[in-house]
Amino acid sequence: KAQLGMTNEALDDYNRVTTLNSSFSRVYVARADLYKDAKENTGSALADYLKSLEYDTTTVKVYYWIGWCYNDLGQFEKAIPYLQKAILFEKQNYLSYSEIGFSCFSLGRYSEAVEQLSRADQLNPKFETTIYYLGLCYVKQSRKPDAVKKYNELVLLGSEYAISLLIEIKNMK
Repeated sequence: KAQLGMTNEALDDYNRVTTLNSSFSRVYVARADLYKDAKENTGSALADYLKSLEYDTTTVKVYYWIGWCYNDLGQFEKAIPYLQKAILFEKQNYLSYSEIGFSCFSLGRYSEAVEQLSRADQLNPKFETTIYYLGLCYVKQSRKPDAVKKYNELVLLGSEYAISLLIEIKNMK
């Protein structure tokens, strides 16, 4: 039902399943996905992802999405351990490295952010968000040539992030 745009009906179904079998972890993941994507309700999504971990600690994507939710809610420090756990499961998942990089950037830990974002960039060199935040880290570290290089990469990708990074570069001291 969720794929058909019947989000409220799907939500009702998920709620019914949790009443019938409260330890069915996958229903919490499905409902969290619905909250995150269709309802744009990060707080409810986070609660359900965390609830799913009470019953199943092996669903890899859950750790990533918990980290993503914490980042979306501005709780960057809480995001990092979950994203690190996601990486333990999937060492080649560039998204988890990119999210940790974003967490570290948001916390002002630019060297750590560069380390994580660089790993994400190695795994997927055309992911615009990673390139953008690497560029922003370089701006914060007064590494103008490196920031300009990331700006050029964004331009080549036709990214909307390019102009924002250029503005930050121009505002460098």
